[in-house]
Amino acid sequence: MSILGIDFGLKRIGIACTDELNISSHPIMQIDNKPNGEHVGEIVKIIEERSIRLVLVGMPFKSDGHLKIQDEIEDFVKDLEKKICIQILLWDENFTTKEAEDFLIINNFSRKKRKKIKDMLSACNIIDSYIRSLK
Repeated sequence: MSILGIDFGLKRIGIACTDELNISSHPIMQIDNKPNGEHVGEIVKIIEERSIRLVLVGMPFKSDGHLKIQDEIEDFVKDLEKKICIQILLWDENFTTKEAEDFLIINNFSRKKRKKIKDMLSACNIIDSYIRSLK
């Protein structure tokens, strides 16, 4: 059962998945968040091609109140649920982007390169957090 991780952002969406044994995660791609919802179709295609059985969508659970991104994520999940019949879990994504950014800075990635891969690595961090919670 492969797992797909999604780091949903207002501009970009990072996507990662696990190997077939769910031991490790790896980045797949980053797509633009399109206002017409085209990105949902792209994600459905990935789910079908990779035989995904669980989708983790990162959600910033913050104690300081409701954020606009939370509404956007909830709408995205509703759109995705209309097109697929597999389990979708909202997963705490706090600090996943910061961890990805720190990793890229420590490893001397240029700002341009970081922008291209940060969201994919954040999606990997979401998956890794979920896998750790199962142990």
